[in-house]
Amino acid sequence: MGVLLRASAVVSLTWAVLLLAGKARVFPAGELSPLVAALANGLGSAHLVFAGMFWYAARQPAAHRGIIYGAILLQALKMSNDVYEMLALLPPESAMVSLGDLVVSIGLLVGLLEALPRTFGVARSA
Repeated sequence: MGVLLRASAVVSLTWAVLLLAGKARVFPAGELSPLVAALANGLGSAHLVFAGMFWYAARQPAAHRGIIYGAILLQALKMSNDVYEMLALLPPESAMVSLGDLVVSIGLLVGLLEALPRTFGVARSA
């Protein structure tokens, strides 16, 4: 579970850096309205907090049940948002970022769910 929480922290930190510092490099100046820039700053700040929480909880995962459930919820919501973006919002040439994020989110979600019984000491019945 600790490795998966650290991986979630790295993904969140990557999004934070991209949203806070890299948005001017990714989007042309004309496409980045002040509202979009402000929303990206807010989301980047939230991802920075998530990265810190996940990294902190990775030291003793069993003692941080709430953070683990938060990581699971974040990955599930990101996954559903990525599917919506790809199906309804984005043109095909812009959907590759959402597709990559969808694959990473699914992998982390499955890993976190699979590791829950071992983390909290729940015995599996055959």
